Amino acid sequence: MERSRADILLEKSKINYNAVIKTVCNMYDGIFSKDPNFAYGRKDLLIDYDSYLQAILIKLCYINDKFTADTMKFIENVADFGKLIDGADFTLFADCAKEMRDVVLEKAEDRLKEVPVCFKLAGAVDKSKNLGVMKSMLDSTVKIAFNLKFIDENANLKDNSDVVNSLKSIYVFAKANAINVK
Repeated sequence: MERSRADILLEKSKINYNAVIKTVCNMYDGIFSKDPNFAYGRKDLLIDYDSYLQAILIKLCYINDKFTADTMKFIENVADFGKLIDGADFTLFADCAKEMRDVVLEKAEDRLKEVPVCFKLAGAVDKSKNLGVMKSMLDSTVKIAFNLKFIDENANLKDNSDVVNSLKSIYVFAKANAINVK
């Protein structure tokens, strides 16, 4: 059976997603799990990243003012640990009414206002050891976002302002903390 464009892009995105997950787990296991006062477990960090990633992707889908079956399948299947909307199956939002899209978009926009804890931790690691952890995580996240854009054959791939805007809180956090993500 021939794979669709969306299936191939999802597969490529899973590679980037798994790289972020591995980085978060290594960071947690190697540094933060050793602190008995650390408030988060590994699963908490992964769930937090997943909800943020899904919020980015929802925001990108909404630019075309619709959620297609392929884009919602991508969002549903790219993350493994958490959901932007607990218990939601994003594939059910494909071609849904504008009112439902607006509710999902509002949830995504609220989530995008907060920097995921795993990015804050990566920033702390980079401040102390300058390992480029945050840049690596951000690069993989950006690649996932672009893969979602590539699903739409008519998408404007020369304009990346939508991706940059959806990641604004991370860029602001990095700049405020003098962390190089370029």
